[in-house]
Amino acid sequence: MNINELGYFSDRERQQHDVTSMNLLVCLKSLFIKMRRKTWGRFADRSARLVWTVDMVSDACGPADNVHNYNERMVIRSILSGVNKERPIRTACEVGAGYGRLIMVLSELAEKVVGFEREDHLAAIARKLLPKIRFHTVRSLDAVSSADKGPFDLAMTCTVLQHLTDGFCGAVIDDIKRICPRGYVLLIEKTQPISISKNVVNGDAFISGNAAWKSMRA
Repeated sequence: MNINELGYFSDRERQQHDVTSMNLLVCLKSLFIKMRRKTWGRFADRSARLVWTVDMVSDACGPADNVHNYNERMVIRSILSGVNKERPIRTACEVGAGYGRLIMVLSELAEKVVGFEREDHLAAIARKLLPKIRFHTVRSLDAVSSADKGPFDLAMTCTVLQHLTDGFCGAVIDDIKRICPRGYVLLIEKTQPISISKNVVNGDAFISGNAAWKSMRA
């Protein structure tokens, strides 16, 4: 983008991804999808499963993403160091590992590290970026134990449970207990009650819904 083109965008827009550098066909497809969401897609996709994309894995992007990732890894590293002093972490896993944004911190302590992810395309990226860590695609996050890769000394999940309904969240936690029966479980979730889950049908069914979250805090 040159200096003349830059003038068409506001300061806030300049902080976002440079869409003009993308393939024209991708831009046209994106425009079509946005139009579809505003029209018949609102009805046709009402029961369609949300697929997590690369940009959804972290709630920050661009320069902010670098700081965000650094701070999260620093905190996780500090927590794991404390746990490791009590009991050595030799095997560890992450449930909902995405493309491997945080799991490398586990490999700093554990000899065996496994990532479990539902989305095939995210797991494929993780395998290329982190070949020393094993990533397994699972059909559902409440069926991780069916992969039979445990038990683990520590299991971690980061900003995953907040997107689940109460019932499904409980099932996922129960399955995490199965793969880490005598170890530690590190759950990292946001505590803000608003704008965490995007369930337009019944937001209160989610642990991040206003009513549900308030009841949990009470």
